[in-house]
Amino acid sequence: MADYDLSSEQGRLLAQELERLRVLLKENGNGCADAAAGEVLAILRLCPGLPLDDWRGLSSSHNLSEWLALPLNGDVFPQLVELQKRLAELAHLSDHDALTGLANRRAFERSLDLEIERSRRGHTPISLVVLDLDDFKRVNDTYGHPCGDKVLVALAEVLLQEKRRYDVAARTGGEEFSLVLTGVGLIRAQAMVERVLQAVREMDVRCGEETVRLTISAGIASYRGRVEMTPADLVELADKALYEAKHSGKDRYVSAPIPDMAAPMPEATLVHSNEKKFLFTGIK
Repeated sequence: MADYDLSSEQGRLLAQELERLRVLLKENGNGCADAAAGEVLAILRLCPGLPLDDWRGLSSSHNLSEWLALPLNGDVFPQLVELQKRLAELAHLSDHDALTGLANRRAFERSLDLEIERSRRGHTPISLVVLDLDDFKRVNDTYGHPCGDKVLVALAEVLLQEKRRYDVAARTGGEEFSLVLTGVGLIRAQAMVERVLQAVREMDVRCGEETVRLTISAGIASYRGRVEMTPADLVELADKALYEAKHSGKDRYVSAPIPDMAAPMPEATLVHSNEKKFLFTGIK
């Protein structure tokens, strides 16, 4: 869409007014940054004589995508559909990283909490993988931040290709990524991470005339729901494993000890095991 024609006095004044409001909101707190925190306020401003197409151009030219517009005359149904579409886009953006399109930290934490609860109730496995690009600062320092962004996007594509539809891939830091693997124990998680490491080794990212090659390190923490576990506990286990991978040479993964292994066997399971032993061996 072409930039909005600033010769329109109404458009120019509206853009200035919205910018002043945006600055004012930021100066007096968090503004509109997090609609999930506390009360939600919609601010309305009537703009007679401003066509919707002109507003779209104005929004594109001045980065006003957080402001919603709805015509109040004529057939409003198409505009309500457009509004619904825009609200869906904003909802998506609230849970996704703008650069890579992966889940953001908030969505990751919510998903991890849910899957740990599911594992605890059903004693089903879950694995958390924390990944960090090796020597990423060198990429930014040598080739510039636009190249670094291309590397992050390329890694996100690798994670999306390797994960299943119901796994969660998230960007949880600058060059840190995480995977929540539902129903996956340690052995299967290790196999998947090895595929990711190999795909990153083979990744070609062009920055000008240069081809940038990188590696990645990972920490894996697996859980089967037999002991108490919080999301922070599981993240800490994976982080410690990642730290060990980094300090033992990079371009590798390290698996954390499985916390369930130290838990006592449930009584019902012991009875079942003893019954099977008697049936098959005759020894009590």
